[in-house]
Amino acid sequence: MKFWKHSLLAGSIFLGIASTVTYTSCIHDSCKTLMCRNGGTCDGELCLCPDGWQGTQCEIASGDKFIGTYDGQTKVNSDPVRIDSAKVYYISGEDTPTTIETIIYSRKPEKLSGKAVLDHMYINNAPGKTITYKYLGEGKIEILIDEMVDGNRVITNISGTKR
Repeated sequence: MKFWKHSLLAGSIFLGIASTVTYTSCIHDSCKTLMCRNGGTCDGELCLCPDGWQGTQCEIASGDKFIGTYDGQTKVNSDPVRIDSAKVYYISGEDTPTTIETIIYSRKPEKLSGKAVLDHMYINNAPGKTITYKYLGEGKIEILIDEMVDGNRVITNISGTKR
C-alpha cells in the first residue's frame, strides 16, 4: 500500500510540474520576433511608429507617397479652374526623410515645406496660411491652401495625378 501511495504522490508531482512547464513555455512573446525599425516600439503584435513612419515594421517613410510631379488643376475661390502642376520632393540635407518641399507652378512659383504623417502632410511654417496635403491613393494628391491675402480669404484647391 505504501508503494502505491508513493507512486501516486510522485506521479501527481510529476504531472503538476510537467503541466506548469508546458503552460509557461506556450506563452508567446511576439515582440521577440517583430523588428520595429526607425524608432518604432513593439506593443503586443504591432509596431507603434513615430511620426513620419508607417508600415508593419515602421519601414516606410510617410513622405514617399507624396514624392513626384503631379499634373492636374487648381481652383481659387470662384475663379475658373486652371491647368497646373506641382513638384513634391525631399529637402536635401534634412536628417529625416519626412520633411518635403513643394513647388506649385501657378503660385509665383511658391515653395512650401512641411512634414508628412501617414496620408496627410501639414505645413505649419507658413505664416497666415493653413496648408494641408492629402494622399488620395492611386498616385493622386490634393493640396488645400487657406490664407488671407490683402484682407480677403483665399482658398486654393489643387488636385493632381502623379506623372
